[in-house]
Amino acid sequence: MLTKNIFRTEIREVLLEQMVSGNIRPGDRISLPTLAKQLAVSVTPVREALTQLTETGIVTYIANRGFFATELTEKEAIDVYEVITLLECEAIRKTVFSAQHLAALEAINEKFRLAKQPVDRLKLDMDFHRKLTENCGNQNVLKIVEDIRVRIYIYEHAFMSSEPVEDSANMHQRIIEGLRSSDLDLAVGE
Repeated sequence: MLTKNIFRTEIREVLLEQMVSGNIRPGDRISLPTLAKQLAVSVTPVREALTQLTETGIVTYIANRGFFATELTEKEAIDVYEVITLLECEAIRKTVFSAQHLAALEAINEKFRLAKQPVDRLKLDMDFHRKLTENCGNQNVLKIVEDIRVRIYIYEHAFMSSEPVEDSANMHQRIIEGLRSSDLDLAVGE
């Protein structure tokens, strides 16, 4: 169980894990008192974490009804992926990739390729994209990308559960090859 000194960011991570594992499904009402009791904390940090997640779009607040896990829509997924693609491409263009950085990307991608569980693939895919953008030098871009990644987390879980991992692993490899050969157009998919 969690300690009483838990911060809202830790609660946020617990909520994301519950969403990814299917314990909280899109459309479900999220009860503050129940969640606070489960985590052995007061409702205040739970409310703060849920409010933070409303800013990312993963949770919806409806006045006089409470917090709900946001329903997933195909249009929103397309819109969100378009935005993160633009930001990640810009981050890639602003980053100098060392041999060590490329080796780390390849190691993550190999683990991703071999992962059997959707949750493991999701975490490794997120690790790959974080590693890809971590050295861009623009903290504003990184903050926005991380906020969008929170939204994508749920969409990615659905994708990783139903789609063959090879497509994503091959895309990762194309990015690495483009970076290794200094072909940014190949790396960003243009």
